[in-house]
Amino acid sequence: MDRWYATQAVMAKIDRLGEIYYCPLKTNRNVDDSGGKHADERVDALEWTTELEHGKLVKIRHFPVDKKVKLFRVTVSTSRTDSITTHDVSQDSTHDTQKACAERWRVEEFH
Repeated sequence: MDRWYATQAVMAKIDRLGEIYYCPLKTNRNVDDSGGKHADERVDALEWTTELEHGKLVKIRHFPVDKKVKLFRVTVSTSRTDSITTHDVSQDSTHDTQKACAERWRVEEFH
């Protein structure tokens, strides 16, 4: 899915269908990785420490309070990283997330 289509409505629809999504988020999307202790912050402003390999659990602004998703920082090229989110919270590897997204990138190159 392209980052322009990674909206709450589209992700909720995919979730209701029982499918798994991997969506790149725009850098200005606001998320909360503190469990409600701090204000939401932009995806590109998040601090990544030990979560870099295993992702971090976040709540995206305007999502239901109890809806958490896993956020990964995936290296796309030497000069670019993408923030990829999935509702498959059992996903525990940035490498596996990158492999799942490789299919999306091939489709985009085709078009």
